[in-house]
Amino acid sequence: MFARTPDTEFRHWMAQQFKEAHDPQVDRYWRLVWIVNGWQVLPNLIPVYPWLIQALRNDRAA
Repeated sequence: MFARTPDTEFRHWMAQQFKEAHDPQVDRYWRLVWIVNGWQVLPNLIPVYPWLIQALRNDRAA
């Protein structure tokens, strides 16, 4: 992804991006937009984000 080596620094950067970008209130807003417009509502992934962030920050060799 992004033509970078998936080293520790990159994984920590990615974890920070997920932490900052995945706000439950923003997710709720988009869900309501989908419902109002009659669009298919996608599964909620908010419960997965803490696990993903922790996995990305794990310093063990991949």
